[in-house]
Amino acid sequence: MGKEETEARLNFLTKIIGLIMLMIGLFLEYGIMTTTMYPPLAGMFQMIAILLIVVGTVSLIVKIV
Repeated sequence: MGKEETEARLNFLTKIIGLIMLMIGLFLEYGIMTTTMYPPLAGMFQMIAILLIVVGTVSLIVKIV
């Protein structure tokens, strides 16, 4: 297995994991917005959802060198 093939697989895996994290973050945020929750608990879940969305988006954008 060559270096280019390894990098391509790593980039593909990073993109898939980023997409999964982005989708989980979006679904979590949607669930928080559509249900009534105890406010401090909702704030914590929103921070987690935003973190997942940001990390997922960044991993979709970047290219591993």
